Amino acid sequence: MSYIFSGSDSSVYFAAKPANETASALLSKGSSFFNLLRANAYLEKLQRMWSAYHGVYSESYVGYTHRINFSGEQGELVQLPVNHFRNLAQHIYVMITANRPVMEARAINTDYKSLAQTYLANGILDYYMREKRLEDALKKATELSIVLGAGFVKLEWNSTAGEEYDTDPDTGEIIRNGELEFTTLTPLDVVVDGTKENWDNDWILVRSFKNRFNLMAKYPEMTDKIKAIPPKNESAIYRLAVFSNDDTDDIPVYEFYHKRTEAMPEGRYMLFCDSETVLIDAKMPYRVIPVFRIAPSDILGTPYGYSPMFDIYPIQEAINASYSAIMTNQNAFAVQNVWVPKGGDINVHSLGGAMNVIESVQKPEALNLTQTPAEVFKYLEMLIEAAETISGVNSVARGNPEASLKSGNALALVQSMALQFISGLQQSYIKLVEDVGTAVIQILKDYATAPKVIALVGKNNRPLLKEFTSDDISSINRVVVDVGNPLSKTIAGRVQMAEQLLQMNLIKDPTQYFQVMNTGRLDSMFEGEQNEILNIKRENERILDGSNPLVAPTDRHSMHIEEHKAVLSDPDLREDPNLTKIVMDHIEAHMNALRNTDPELLKLCGEVPLPPIQPPQPQQGPGGPPGAPQGAPGGPQGPGPGQVMQPPPQGMVGAQDQMNIEGENVGMPSLPKPPAPFQNLPVSASQMAPPNNG
Repeated sequence: MSYIFSGSDSSVYFAAKPANETASALLSKGSSFFNLLRANAYLEKLQRMWSAYHGVYSESYVGYTHRINFSGEQGELVQLPVNHFRNLAQHIYVMITANRPVMEARAINTDYKSLAQTYLANGILDYYMREKRLEDALKKATELSIVLGAGFVKLEWNSTAGEEYDTDPDTGEIIRNGELEFTTLTPLDVVVDGTKENWDNDWILVRSFKNRFNLMAKYPEMTDKIKAIPPKNESAIYRLAVFSNDDTDDIPVYEFYHKRTEAMPEGRYMLFCDSETVLIDAKMPYRVIPVFRIAPSDILGTPYGYSPMFDIYPIQEAINASYSAIMTNQNAFAVQNVWVPKGGDINVHSLGGAMNVIESVQKPEALNLTQTPAEVFKYLEMLIEAAETISGVNSVARGNPEASLKSGNALALVQSMALQFISGLQQSYIKLVEDVGTAVIQILKDYATAPKVIALVGKNNRPLLKEFTSDDISSINRVVVDVGNPLSKTIAGRVQMAEQLLQMNLIKDPTQYFQVMNTGRLDSMFEGEQNEILNIKRENERILDGSNPLVAPTDRHSMHIEEHKAVLSDPDLREDPNLTKIVMDHIEAHMNALRNTDPELLKLCGEVPLPPIQPPQPQQGPGGPPGAPQGAPGGPQGPGPGQVMQPPPQGMVGAQDQMNIEGENVGMPSLPKPPAPFQNLPVSASQMAPPNNG
């Protein structure tokens, strides 16, 4: 595959040159990038960070065996590393990633179809987090950022992966439905324009190591060139650690991404091994560069990441020196020594064994050389406290609270302060999850044209197989992550939240209590209300389409009425008499349900039953008893000249079937029939008809 660009002109943008020239320019830029990192000691810093994180504090890898080392002319000096560095980094890592981030898809519109697609998109995101190990890639990138200042996650659509979908009728080749793949990258795997003052670049070059035989099978036309590439070239030296000298089938492969810009309107994507082995050269296949970065902070004015662990490393070296000095003293003088005056009549044999009777002119005296000055221990405590202060991981978070902190609220507050301190990294983590989640949806929208089956979490955590295509998530435009209260990320904070909700009677069963305790999330407690709102939105859409949805006895009728009447709040919609009648008929159906449904069922659903409509009592006219025929003396009188008939109580019109009591029709005044479309509506609704100005 080839994407044609301009010729080899020095005035032409390097990314617009032919493939072999662009590949050569990119390899040259990569060498220059790492030479600069080596010159400013950034590469050395990353190597030290990696070594300290894994307990390698000696000059050689002998120290990787995690043991006490001895140095000096006679091995008299003890080297005792106590790795607070890794412990602090691990606490930061756990505080950031302990709770699984919950991604929530957002739709372009708020109609029922779009909202329904958000439920499917949320299930897809959860599927990739659980089944496809996307969460592992996110966590690994976070761990790299804490130790090395930055970590990266790369997304890729592999069209030759996934389940078998069809067969090419011409070639007989199996067609698969494709799959998303995730790769974690270190700062040594990503090259950008080092002259930029921030991470936002027009292009990115990433390196990964792939099996040469897989590449030859995928690109058979490049078999000879791929076979000739050495596994250990210049690029292979820029790696964190290689623990094997064995020959490998992996070779470095480079991917070049360029945004769609003025100079490159269609962007560019290249996959190559060297300037002579370009496997793919095409326009940018993704909406954004699918390489996403996480960093605690940046070195100002550069695209390089910065971590507080950089500042802790020299403190860790001082901690190791202090522990080593104490251990050296104890090791050298732990065996008891006895002082005897010169010329004394005590020999060595007199002190051997135990329970000896020693006779001498002068008493022998033991030398207490094992005592280490208290200032050394105090200084060691100061170093540990300084490391905790710089990292933001206090003693409470490390499980060693001060004696003055006894109450649960105080412990939760102090621990939440640690979370607030690392909020910069937390925000970067949330942004990473949001960007990756949005890219997952976008790539699936663009490439998941063949049906894909995923396992969603259904009711009661049971797996539910769901088939989808790109059309089923076409309305989703982005993914967001709710950070929540930092207290909800601590055990003490969760206990406090659960207790308060229990006191306010908002927790109704033990399952909800333990869910708040375990996750700190409250959304499951309102799942029913969310589904009710989604159903109401769907009903409103059907009403706007001219349909009258059915009313269920178990509906939240008061909520339905409140939301349905909002349809008529639009002045333009209110002028449509047919729509007005449908809305009022539907609201009347909810009113009838509140009157006619079993009151006990309504109370269980949180609704207040309405009393049934009572027939009007006959009025006693002058000179006649109650119930006398109309027009008779004392009976109900019809409207006379100049009189206006009083309407019956609201809800009576159109409900004559409810007016029969024991088979007898109650005497009712005759009402004029309202004009269409307001027949069978309550009088209050029929009065909404526009006045006849003709």
